[in-house]
Amino acid sequence: MAAGFAGATLGSPPNASAGHDAGQLIERLTGKTPTASDRLHLTIPRFFPNGYTVPLTLTIDSPMTEADHVRHVQVLAPRNPIVEVAAFHFVPQRSEPRVSTRIRLAGPQDVLAFAEMSDGSLLMSSTWVEVATNGCT
Repeated sequence: MAAGFAGATLGSPPNASAGHDAGQLIERLTGKTPTASDRLHLTIPRFFPNGYTVPLTLTIDSPMTEADHVRHVQVLAPRNPIVEVAAFHFVPQRSEPRVSTRIRLAGPQDVLAFAEMSDGSLLMSSTWVEVATNGCT
């Protein structure tokens, strides 16, 4: 598994169209339309005092068989200078579809995650995170 890091920009409060904007961003990056799903669990504090080390856990409900597994997951922070902050790849029957790490956030923003499944579908989840200090300089 590999993780990337983010950069710096100030965010603004969440809005009602955040899910729509998230879907459009993911579609621009992948060429596929994601579906909001409760199979993809993005756990991250709603408030964290330091944007340099924000803890994040991803869990995907998948049996991880050859026929039904997670191929990879990406985490995005749209208000960071480098939007793609982490990527994780999984192997059927050899990986658990779960990972914990820390990411940098440039300010308050929706953190997005999407998982590409073995059938080619994209599952999506997002969570608003408030950080007190900018973690990207």
